[in-house]
Amino acid sequence: MLTLLCLLTTAFAAPPEPPQPPAAERGQRGGAREESADRLMKHFPEIAQRIGLSAEQKAAVEKLYYDNKLAGIDLKAKGEKARLELEHLMLGDTVDEKAALKAFETAAAAETDVRRNDLKLMLGIRKQLTAEQWSSLRAMRDERRGDRKDKREGGEREEE
Repeated sequence: MLTLLCLLTTAFAAPPEPPQPPAAERGQRGGAREESADRLMKHFPEIAQRIGLSAEQKAAVEKLYYDNKLAGIDLKAKGEKARLELEHLMLGDTVDEKAALKAFETAAAAETDVRRNDLKLMLGIRKQLTAEQWSSLRAMRDERRGDRKDKREGGEREEE
């Protein structure tokens, strides 16, 4: 009986979810990508001034960011196409297992490429900064994280 139940459950189970983009790409708050590159660039003029970037450093970081975003468009599109192909394959009456696995691998590789591109940006930015500037940037990040943690903990206390 248990075996029959397992077989039926497996036979009528929904197809596996295709790889999903990180929360930041899905429009939700708190994704790692948004917090690293995009958030940095959103406040870049103030940050650059606070850590003492030269005009050359600012120009180099802005170029790195632009190049990253440009490459990211193609990489993200590749991933979206692969996820759509996987979804299409999984929704058919029958599933070509080899094609589905290949589509999954393509989607996973595309996500890895997106993350690698973002890592290259952060490494490139770090190369532009002096040790003192990098230390200041990390201190600013830690301070901001502490402020957010205090806000969350304060909000939870008020609700209790």
